[in-house]
Amino acid sequence: MSAVRSFLGAVWSYGVSLPLYVMWSVVLSSVRAAFDFFYPRGYRSCNELADVFVEECTNRPAGQSVRLPWVDSSATHSLVMNNTGRLLSYVAIASGWFGVAVKDSGTKYQPKRTYRYYYRRSLTGNWFAEIWSVPKSGTIAAILALPFVDMARAVMKSQAHGHEGLLLLVSGLLLVLCFLPRAILGRGTHFAAIAPINGGAFGGYGCAQVINWWASLGGLSYLWVAMGAEWNVSPAASYVAGFLFGQAQMFAHEVATDGVLITVVMTPLWVVLGCLFGLAWTVLPAAAFWYVSLRFIAARNAKAQLEDLPFNSIQVAMYRGSDFERVAELVAPQVTLGYLVYISLTVGIILYPIQTWVRSLF
Repeated sequence: MSAVRSFLGAVWSYGVSLPLYVMWSVVLSSVRAAFDFFYPRGYRSCNELADVFVEECTNRPAGQSVRLPWVDSSATHSLVMNNTGRLLSYVAIASGWFGVAVKDSGTKYQPKRTYRYYYRRSLTGNWFAEIWSVPKSGTIAAILALPFVDMARAVMKSQAHGHEGLLLLVSGLLLVLCFLPRAILGRGTHFAAIAPINGGAFGGYGCAQVINWWASLGGLSYLWVAMGAEWNVSPAASYVAGFLFGQAQMFAHEVATDGVLITVVMTPLWVVLGCLFGLAWTVLPAAAFWYVSLRFIAARNAKAQLEDLPFNSIQVAMYRGSDFERVAELVAPQVTLGYLVYISLTVGIILYPIQTWVRSLF
């Protein structure tokens, strides 16, 4: 009997209890992460750290590195700024283009710190001004935009089924709310504002500004298409319910075929792979335009701002021979050509519904 009880206990623990615990942990952590994303709590401005940091960037001799003072408790290292980083940090902080906030959590024995960064010092703590990394921007843009491309095409071809209008309206509103304020605030400031960020090793922040513009303009196109479609709540709700029911049926089939444990392990993996696929569609084109052309234009804007600020002989020495100088002073056909292709792609594809209507007026 003891052997039978042990066997049944093992089956219950590893076949039922453990998978259910894993599923509950995944769901709970996802809900908490989503809530923290939309309504971050506990962050307070700590721009006084930036004031001390910019003084060191300004007055230390050229060639000396300056360590960033804001470091997440989970970070493995603190970023050390070279001449280029010091100059761009000075431009961002002295111009009021950078704000930083901290959240203290944990216990007094194991304190934890988490920092967030913002496009304006005066908007520190404002969710709409938060600087998003490339993976975060790309993932959110892919989730909100890519599933609705076929719906927008169907509406434009007059092949809609009734549910597209309301879904495009919701998608467009979310895209505009999430990305348009960041795109506007990052215009002309993004290149300098991302310099003092600690933690750019995972994905970085460079081409996030391109994603911000494309996602926000794509949201405007969705709204434009939605204005000409019917907003039927019943077909939209039926479509969403059918999609969720289909996913539940697929999950139940996989549980019956492969087992609970394998399904619980594989489902998050497929979700991650789907996010990576969508991420590639949004990030790779943006990165190509950023590194080939747009960052050079952004560096020129940062240089113009540096010249408008008070700067000393130390900063003059830091600029000479720096990566900042090489990027800002580069004159090459690729910069202009890349910018023209970027504008053509933005107007010709992302804003296609709007520019088609404009062309129809002539």
